[in-house]
Amino acid sequence: MTSPIGYISRGKKVKVGEIPRNRAQVYPIVISGKLAFIRVIDVTTEKESMDSTRLSAERFQKSTRKEYKSKFVVSYLTFLSQVSLENSNSALADGDALQWHGISFKGEAMLWKSWDLQILLNYLQTIKGEETFRIVEFGAGGAYRLIQSSKFLLRLEGQLLAIPFSNYSYGDDFRVNGYGLTTGAGVNANYYFNENWSFEGSLGLFYTKTFGYDAPAPYKTIEPTFMGTRVTLGLSYTY
Repeated sequence: MTSPIGYISRGKKVKVGEIPRNRAQVYPIVISGKLAFIRVIDVTTEKESMDSTRLSAERFQKSTRKEYKSKFVVSYLTFLSQVSLENSNSALADGDALQWHGISFKGEAMLWKSWDLQILLNYLQTIKGEETFRIVEFGAGGAYRLIQSSKFLLRLEGQLLAIPFSNYSYGDDFRVNGYGLTTGAGVNANYYFNENWSFEGSLGLFYTKTFGYDAPAPYKTIEPTFMGTRVTLGLSYTY
């Protein structure tokens, strides 16, 4: 099996035995009714050729697949909170539960392999008896991707938000402006129903502190703290 008896031109198709011989170095082949052998390294089987073609196609697809770098989200936002305050003006007392409703706008930049940067703008409002609170939040956040597939994304996220504007009103008697801050963390999930669009939801624990509600006499000045669970449900566009 070491001396050549002939040559086969490059690219020609021939039938060889399925089981290689001589320690998997040669394939048996029939030429003019006689048994001969051809080296394994000199032939490519149809299966190997198909695997090579498929691998090349997959590599090309990965190299040309569009990588998205940004995302915009609009969400309904609810904040189930418990209030802490030293002074009380009416129905609202220390330890009372308050439910806030609002809207959230969020832009994201996918800066690293597993990390995303968030910019957020939120508006929230809650009413308890004659007392109404409104806040506008603006700030940044970060998210770490735990699970990512073509249809599903699960992340941990944290946010730090300033409250440049808020107000506290008591019926038609007065309205005073204030400021504050919010911080919190939780989980965020996306379900993609096509290449760009997804449903997004989040659940987290948040702390909001407000200042500057200097109510006129005979009402009392308050600086309430709100702590509880925030839930968002919205629509996301990735581009």
